[in-house]
Amino acid sequence: MHRIYVCEPLRTFAIDSVPFPGEYRFARLRTFGDLMGRIERAFRRVGRYLDRHLLTVALAVSAIGLTFATNLLEVVPDSSATWYSRTLAVLALVITVSGVVYSTSRQGTLEHELTTSKDEILKLQSLIASFGTDYFDIWTKRLQVLAEELKFDGQDRISVYRYADEAFTMVGRFSVRPELNKPGRSVYPANQGVIGAAWRSGEGKCVVTDLPDPEAALQAYLDRCEAEWQLPNEVVQAMTMKPRSVAAFALMNSQKTARNAIIVFESTAAGRFSAAMLERRVSGGSGKEIVLLLEVLQVHEPSLEYAHDKGF
Repeated sequence: MHRIYVCEPLRTFAIDSVPFPGEYRFARLRTFGDLMGRIERAFRRVGRYLDRHLLTVALAVSAIGLTFATNLLEVVPDSSATWYSRTLAVLALVITVSGVVYSTSRQGTLEHELTTSKDEILKLQSLIASFGTDYFDIWTKRLQVLAEELKFDGQDRISVYRYADEAFTMVGRFSVRPELNKPGRSVYPANQGVIGAAWRSGEGKCVVTDLPDPEAALQAYLDRCEAEWQLPNEVVQAMTMKPRSVAAFALMNSQKTARNAIIVFESTAAGRFSAAMLERRVSGGSGKEIVLLLEVLQVHEPSLEYAHDKGF
């Protein structure tokens, strides 16, 4: 048995329970807000489930509804049936038809997405075959194409970093100047640099175009890098390129479920980039190609020893 206490209308209430055998007790709801919070959380859980399994639910509803469709059609025009029975029959038929329509349309969309993905993979496989067999050569040539599309010159560089185990490893880099094309560190911590700032950003990007000139004001350059991006002075001084403009963008995997890489555009010139233009490229065809290339080539990714031998 249990007792219910009500304290001021619609403001607070409580359930004081007497323990049943076996030490079982009713949960206590101390305030009206607790009850509403639990109801809200329950609806959110249902919503998340439907987001993930709506097609499955629609198929199940359609199957059940179609099983009883004949009976439902007999109930609707039956004047001897109660009004609520006929209303429920109409509602069940509407839900069944809606489920069939949604399942059919969604199946067509999934088939189209699957066909598109297969076409993109075939295109990438053809691209890889035309580039050659060396992992880093493939990346160099793909980033070279992107650099040419962006009309990059000797001031500029593009790099791609894969994320794993709270750090980044560089998979590819391109600059027309060989000295800027050289890789730097083998592993880049995810909490440092513009790369780390872009990764942690809610928007998945970090753009800066006004870094001090490292040749005229090296200490100011070092101080800015350490203050804003936690880059130690010795790391900055050892960098093969000290950019004044940097734009880093996080890349999502092909399923759009998680970030898996960063692409970075750098230039030794200040004010070099249009952030909006680069973002359009990354979110458009170029970014999608790079994401698919990351996934297709992952099984062929060389060991750290091989990467080190190649200078990465």
